[in-house]
Amino acid sequence: MYKVVKKDTINADRFTIIQEKVEKDGQIAPFSYVTIGFGISIIPFVDEDHVLVLKEYRHPVGSWQYEFPSGGIDEGEEASAAAKRELLEETGYEASEIIPLGFTYPSFGSTNEKITLFAAKASKAAAPQREILEEIKGEIISTDQLEDLIASGQFAHGAGEVAWLKWLLYQKRQGQH
Repeated sequence: MYKVVKKDTINADRFTIIQEKVEKDGQIAPFSYVTIGFGISIIPFVDEDHVLVLKEYRHPVGSWQYEFPSGGIDEGEEASAAAKRELLEETGYEASEIIPLGFTYPSFGSTNEKITLFAAKASKAAAPQREILEEIKGEIISTDQLEDLIASGQFAHGAGEVAWLKWLLYQKRQGQH
């Protein structure tokens, strides 16, 4: 275990940057990380062989990226409720059935972020209710096309890739794959 000998925090919108001096084996070294509220990512199946993916402009990397609907969990909200809410807000699709797939820590060496993963049967219900900075295009693709996008690096959404892997493992355990 590490012993924290000094800790400073910097609040930056939805992030908190933690800067520490940590003692280990009699030596002190700096260690910094980011804390962020927990989130969700959901694979929306429109039928057995097709999923809804988003192509969203992501400012930190300066490009359009394929991903699954994802977002934060509001205070007091259950992860499954957040998944249903984010799916509806970002896509206008409603989840009629939701399957928990576990969670992932996308980068636990630099952040405490935890993303809970789901799959859902989804159908169009309403117009999306996106946030002001969300530039999103929805696209229905086959699961084979999704796997091609993942293999080629065009779908590089870490939580989405883990969700897909967990979906495949879920199917295997269910005897479906």
